[in-house]
Amino acid sequence: MARVPDESRRARVRLVLALAFTLVALVFTFFCSLGHASTVGWALTVTVVGVFLTTWFGLDVWITQRASRERLHGSGGIGPMTGAKRPR
Repeated sequence: MARVPDESRRARVRLVLALAFTLVALVFTFFCSLGHASTVGWALTVTVVGVFLTTWFGLDVWITQRASRERLHGSGGIGPMTGAKRPR
């Protein structure tokens, strides 16, 4: 199995933590709405912020993975390491 770069690993950890936080907030909001509690507004606000952060960190994971892949394999163009013929 290939080693994942550190910045990509950190981005994935942030994504998993934000996802866990958002799911807990969503369950809390659901139970507050079932019980007609007065904290539904705050719980819904926290859930929306969690969804925003999860989306943001998901984009962060995608960007860091693409950047590390490009740094490792090049930009995808014809380069000296891709087996292109040398000009004569």
